[in-house]
Amino acid sequence: MENNKDKIIEIFSGTLWQSEMITSLLNDEDIESFLKNSVLNSYGYDPIYSEGVKVMISDSNYERAKKIVDEYRENLK
Repeated sequence: MENNKDKIIEIFSGTLWQSEMITSLLNDEDIESFLKNSVLNSYGYDPIYSEGVKVMISDSNYERAKKIVDEYRENLK
C-alpha cells in the first residue's frame, strides 16, 4: 500500500466474481487492493450464494476507488 500510516479499509463487498472484477478495475487504475474472505464456503460452487468477499484498499486511495466502485454499480443497473 502507499505508506505505513495508511489504514486498510473495505471499499466493496459482494460475490467472489464481483469482488475480482472490482479488484481488476482498481488494478487498471494503479490502486492496490486485495480480497478478504475469498475462500469459498460450502456454497462455493454456486456464485450466487458465495457472498461476503470484501475488497480492501488503503484509505489514501479511497476517493479514487470509490469513483470506480460507484461507476461499476451504476453499470450494473
